[in-house]
Amino acid sequence: MSAFRRPAIAAALLIATMGTAPLALAQPAPGAGAPTHHATIHKRDAEQAKPGRFIEGRLAFLRAELKLTPEQQPLFDKLADEMRASAKAMAEKFEARRQQANATAPAALTALDRLERRQAMMKEAMAAQERYLAAFRPFYQSLSAEQKATADVLFAKGPGGARFGHHKGHHGLRHH
Repeated sequence: MSAFRRPAIAAALLIATMGTAPLALAQPAPGAGAPTHHATIHKRDAEQAKPGRFIEGRLAFLRAELKLTPEQQPLFDKLADEMRASAKAMAEKFEARRQQANATAPAALTALDRLERRQAMMKEAMAAQERYLAAFRPFYQSLSAEQKATADVLFAKGPGGARFGHHKGHHGLRHH
């Protein structure tokens, strides 16, 4: 190579790499800096999925929409207490299951483990539904016909988000 070409090539390489150096410096190292896209989505979904996050707002909304009388208020208060307790229990179970899922690999559970866990969850759900119904029944029976029509819409979803009733050919319990 000629003496002139060697410095020219070196200068060209230097100029070419200078343009990309700031880009390399601007990129965070893997695992450092900002959380990954997956971690951000997981955290957002965990926050949104927290059961009972808006229970007080829901209770205030129900109270306002139903236009309760002073006589109905104590019955609503019992229902509200049950709804709060249910929301708290669901949040605690949600957190416990989240922590358990992080600690236990899904492959570590046997089919028998999963069936027993599902049965325990169903028993808990049935007991919660019975408590809810025991509080809801006297409250609903105290409502006027107009209030019942409003309640039928507002309480269409059960305490766990399950929808009851008939809709487009489906009968019984459905989840939305």
